[in-house]
Amino acid sequence: MIEQHAAVRGQHSLIWVRGKDAVTFLDALISQSIGSAQPGSVRRSFLLTPQGKMRALLWVLRTGDDAVGLLTQASTVETVIGDLSRFRFRVDAQIELDARPTLTLVGPTGADALLAAEIPRPGEGWLQTPGGLVASLPFAASQLSRFVLVGDTAAAVTQSAISASAESYASVRIAAGEPLGNIDFDDSTIAHELGPVDEAVDFTKGCYLGQELIARIDSRGRVTKRLRTVVTSDNVDLTGAVLESATPVGTVTSSAPNPTTPGTIGFALIHHKTETGAELTARTHQAEVLVRVVDVPVLGA
Repeated sequence: MIEQHAAVRGQHSLIWVRGKDAVTFLDALISQSIGSAQPGSVRRSFLLTPQGKMRALLWVLRTGDDAVGLLTQASTVETVIGDLSRFRFRVDAQIELDARPTLTLVGPTGADALLAAEIPRPGEGWLQTPGGLVASLPFAASQLSRFVLVGDTAAAVTQSAISASAESYASVRIAAGEPLGNIDFDDSTIAHELGPVDEAVDFTKGCYLGQELIARIDSRGRVTKRLRTVVTSDNVDLTGAVLESATPVGTVTSSAPNPTTPGTIGFALIHHKTETGAELTARTHQAEVLVRVVDVPVLGA
């Protein structure tokens, strides 16, 4: 999968917000600026709670009219629709889940798969196609290419691309440093705990939901925990507490087979003082294993 490319179904969902107030409505809610974005661009963003905690990762698709596309992980699509709907009042902004199938294409030869299916490459943005759309969704911490295709465009690539399982995609996603909503983070997680926020936050825009905590931590604070990548040579399902010298320092949030070497790779939310290279003890359903803290990305550096 990592040497070529692979297509995985159902990892992302697309939401449309349409109406004359769509841009101003979303600009007041999400961390990225929409009004300043160029048509055809893709911008990474956060949806936060009013207290500034994480709700979802977003990729904003800017159109040239009164419509905005929001790509999000399938695990958070209901969260996004529910939150947007709750804050929608007295505005002309309709929220609609795009029911067309989605396909995530990941790997260094993903652009070749688009070419083979006669789908134009979207550069760093997104393009409408006769049967749907294609968007570039780069990982924040990795150079590994990733595209999301919607509608008939997804079906066209399915015929020529190498199919992969959800577990295989999870391996690549973790190795590329991208957490999964409602698994690796939830509404108790601070955005800065997931890593640098610069690509997802416009610090020059006006007020948005949860802005105060983001700005305060960025200007003069720091978080006590960070989501770090851990690896082990054992083929195990990592879970539960992480210990350093018998002292609890965090918790494993998810794990999958390591796509680069034999063993397992996972995410753990651990104390910020835990250094890269530290050897920790992680629990599994059967026993305890040694894991090592590594920098991201493990894949696509």
